[in-house]
Amino acid sequence: MQRIRSHEALEAEKQRHEYLLLKISASWCNPCQIYTPIIESVSASRSDISVAEVDVDDMPNVRETFRVRSVPTLVMLKNGQEVDSLVGSQPVENVHTWINHTIEA
Repeated sequence: MQRIRSHEALEAEKQRHEYLLLKISASWCNPCQIYTPIIESVSASRSDISVAEVDVDDMPNVRETFRVRSVPTLVMLKNGQEVDSLVGSQPVENVHTWINHTIEA
């Protein structure tokens, strides 16, 4: 899972991948840190999506762009457009189910 630190890098990733899963988090957020291994596991087990992390302190505008009210939040993008989001830490099974549902929609 790569970390995106600029708007330009985010735009490049959006162009590069059909499906991009963003983990929007913060370094000070304990649930976000606990969630990281789960999302890394998802990233390692799926070849159909790319996964990246954005820290709201590195890129504050991401909160407004994706209407983030709390972290962690997952945002699925398809061809650069937001398809769905999932708020809060979730078990790995729930994340896979959500991804499958989102991709098939």
